[in-house]
Amino acid sequence: MLTLLLGTSCTMLRETPTAAPTGGPATRAATPSPGARDLLLAQQFDMEMEGAGPVSCRDDLDQLAQGRPDDRPRVWVTSGGDGTGASDAVAAGLGEESLLCLHGFPPGPITVTVKAGGRAYTTAVKTVAQLSATPSAMDDLFNGSPVEVEDVGGGLLQSGFWQFLPSEPALTDIARSGRFTVAARSGAVRAESEVPLRLPRGASTVEGWERNHRIAVYGYPAGARVPIGLYRPEDQEDGRTVAVLQTEVGRVVMPRHRVAIFTIPPDVFRTVSAEPAGDGNPACLSVADLANCVT
Repeated sequence: MLTLLLGTSCTMLRETPTAAPTGGPATRAATPSPGARDLLLAQQFDMEMEGAGPVSCRDDLDQLAQGRPDDRPRVWVTSGGDGTGASDAVAAGLGEESLLCLHGFPPGPITVTVKAGGRAYTTAVKTVAQLSATPSAMDDLFNGSPVEVEDVGGGLLQSGFWQFLPSEPALTDIARSGRFTVAARSGAVRAESEVPLRLPRGASTVEGWERNHRIAVYGYPAGARVPIGLYRPEDQEDGRTVAVLQTEVGRVVMPRHRVAIFTIPPDVFRTVSAEPAGDGNPACLSVADLANCVT
């Protein structure tokens, strides 16, 4: 259920999310809960990846305005609907394809500020005729780099897609609180909203993967022991390609805020980074209960 709190100069988008767990950012140092179970790696899985669900600032705006004409200023971050279908609330999903949306702002420079854990991250927003083809960083809105948006009509500005995975310390701060605040201003026009965080079960390489060799594992129950496995592709007689488990390379114990960071051993990183022969698929990493490649 989405509730709007309206003021004269800002719009507050609020939702009551699931109670956010708290705790330290430790991963391997975390202590398993007495009742925690060891999750198991899949022996193999089909390497055909499922596409992301639809994400649209326009759909969100229709929901926020409840289908009525509305030109008030708004700003929010969205990852579309919950992939499980459990909720259609406007939220940012960790590791999911996401958009920055702005509505009702005049032409000219816009500044966006994200607040989480007592820290503020400010980003310049630049309106362009066409978004550049340069891939966005996973920690957009948290790294100080300008963000491009394009006018999609009706006073609505929309960024390009990026995988929402803030860098530290924002990652832990947001996971602990279960939400973050995003504000935008252009001259005298201002808007602000509180964006709930969705924590789907999953894993992803973090920004700077080529240097830091780290992956984030998230959304599992606190205290769960989550293994990370190395998989190699094998072609099947029916034309499918499946990833077959080779070995477990490590595991994390899920902390209370349900986001853990794992550093890949150097030899494993070399294996998953190596170019495959011919048109084959490279080796990859995956985690328990996640039937797709992380790398």
